[in-house]
Amino acid sequence: MRTRRESLIRFACLAPLLILLAVLIGYPVLDVLWLSTTKSSLIHPEPDFIGLGNFTDAFTDSALLTVLRNTLVWTVLVVLLQFLLGLGSAILLSKRIRGAAVLRVLLVIPWVMPGITAGLVWKMLEDPYLGPVNQVLGALGLISGEPAWLGDQGTALFGVILAAVWKGFPMSALMYLAAYRTVSEELRDAARVDGARPWRVFWHVTLPAMAPTIRTTVLLTTIWTFNSFDLIYVMTKGGPGVSSQVLSGYIYRTAFLDVDHGAAAAYGVIAVLVLGVFSALYLRQVRAEGGLR
Repeated sequence: MRTRRESLIRFACLAPLLILLAVLIGYPVLDVLWLSTTKSSLIHPEPDFIGLGNFTDAFTDSALLTVLRNTLVWTVLVVLLQFLLGLGSAILLSKRIRGAAVLRVLLVIPWVMPGITAGLVWKMLEDPYLGPVNQVLGALGLISGEPAWLGDQGTALFGVILAAVWKGFPMSALMYLAAYRTVSEELRDAARVDGARPWRVFWHVTLPAMAPTIRTTVLLTTIWTFNSFDLIYVMTKGGPGVSSQVLSGYIYRTAFLDVDHGAAAAYGVIAVLVLGVFSALYLRQVRAEGGLR
């Protein structure tokens, strides 16, 4: 009897939260799923049910296929470069060097900078006529003329990737620095006594101890990068054409510029399914580390 009463009390306490979640999350999700199976736009103000038509059309849309390829390249390169730069910066900042505290403060500045501001800064840096990027590369003899990095279909995506790596790697560096400092110095000393060289100490002692933090950080970075919108929109708006467009920006363009709400909802469902995989991996990693029960 007491167990049943306790269960009812717990349910009564949780009921307001469950209702709130159903209203704020459940209803919008169901609405998007319904909208993704309809033809809905300014031309079709009343949604017409077309089943999986938007999904089948999506994978025959050459522009969307280019966007998906861009999204893959964007996510992989940004996450990989943020990992490498973050890990290298963490190792450097862990050393006892003069001015390390100042460097740590300066390192945080790109990360805390709003994405719109960072996009405007890098748009000016990569300006073909006034930006210092062309001036420095020209002085080193690496380029000739004044190439428009963000105006060329072959380089626009990589110009935005450079800005995203600069803005995002400090967070990875701080996470890895915290993990690096938790590694037992006694284990490193024992490996050195056994004759292990520095790179072997790092590979066989330090890196395995940092592995849980690395996995969590990489998964989080992947989710954030896949969802990124503001930086690309400010710098290129996904152009020229769709050469620097990623899925989040394409959803915005389809919904609010092309005003094709049904197709945009279908693209959103595709994005959620992809992110659901990474979110599940992240939650599994957090649970493995004891963060969730």
